[in-house]
Amino acid sequence: MVEAYIGLGSNMGDRSGFLKYAINGLSSSEEVSVTAVSSIYKTDPVGPVSQDKYFNAVLCLETSLDPYGLLSLLLRIEKDCGRLRNERWGPRTLDLDILLFGDLEIEDASLKVPHPSMLERAFVLAPLAEIRPDIRIGNRLAREQLERIDSIGVERLIAFDQSKTVGIIGASSKPDRYSNRAQIKLMDLGHSVVPVSQRDGVILGVPCLRKIADYWEPLDTLTLYLSPHRQLQVMPELVAAKTKRVIFNPGTESMESKRQFETAGILTEEACTLVMLETGQF
Repeated sequence: MVEAYIGLGSNMGDRSGFLKYAINGLSSSEEVSVTAVSSIYKTDPVGPVSQDKYFNAVLCLETSLDPYGLLSLLLRIEKDCGRLRNERWGPRTLDLDILLFGDLEIEDASLKVPHPSMLERAFVLAPLAEIRPDIRIGNRLAREQLERIDSIGVERLIAFDQSKTVGIIGASSKPDRYSNRAQIKLMDLGHSVVPVSQRDGVILGVPCLRKIADYWEPLDTLTLYLSPHRQLQVMPELVAAKTKRVIFNPGTESMESKRQFETAGILTEEACTLVMLETGQF
C-alpha cells in the first residue's frame, strides 16, 4: 500500500456535496482507504476567468493502485459529477489532483507528481498542513511551505465531519422566501444542500429533486417549508429519506407529521432554520 494525497476543489452548484461525493467514491473502492480529510476551505479562484469562490480540501489515502490507476479513478469520479474541461482555469463541479504519491516523481503528458503548482498554492498547502503539518515537501515541511507564501483569500470554513447534508423540502428560487435565504446561508457555511421543488429546476446553481428519497445517500437534516396538508401527501418519501432530524419551520408545524417521523425514529424540532444558522445553533 502507498500513501497518497489528493487535492479536492469545487466552485459550481453544491460544492460541499461534490467534495463528499468524491470522498465516498474513493472510500467505496476496494483498492483505496481514506485515512484523513482536512477541513473545508473557502478560497479565491486562481487565474484570469471570473468565477465563484472554491471549496477546497485535501485528503490522505492508502492505495494498492499505481498512480495511473488512481488517476483513472479520480477522472471517473470527476466525470460522474459532470466535470467538463472546456476552459483552462475555468469553473468546475469537481477537480481532483494527485498531489503526492509516496516518494514517486513522475513527469509525463498525463501526470506530474508531485503536483507542479502545489508549493505556490495556499488553497492546497493550508488543508495539507492541517492534516500532515510535518510531511516533507521539497526542502521544507508542509507547515513551513505554507508560512512562506501568501494565504490571503484562503479561509478555513468547517471541519469536514461537521458539514451536514440538508434537504430543503419546499425550496424556492424567490429571494424573499425563507427557504431561499436558508439555502444561501447553508451553502455559505459549508453545508451540502439538496433542494426539493415541484416548480424550480435549479436553485442557486443546484439542480432540484422532485423527491428527496431519490437522493443518493442518507441526509443529516430535512428542513420543511411545506404546509401540514402537503407534508402528509409526501410523508412516505420524507420518511424513506432516512434523515436523522426534521426541522418544522414556523407555519409548518403538524402533530400528525411529527408523530409519523418520531414513529420512524427520526428526531423532530420546531424552529426557524435561518435563525438557527445565524445564531450558531444549527
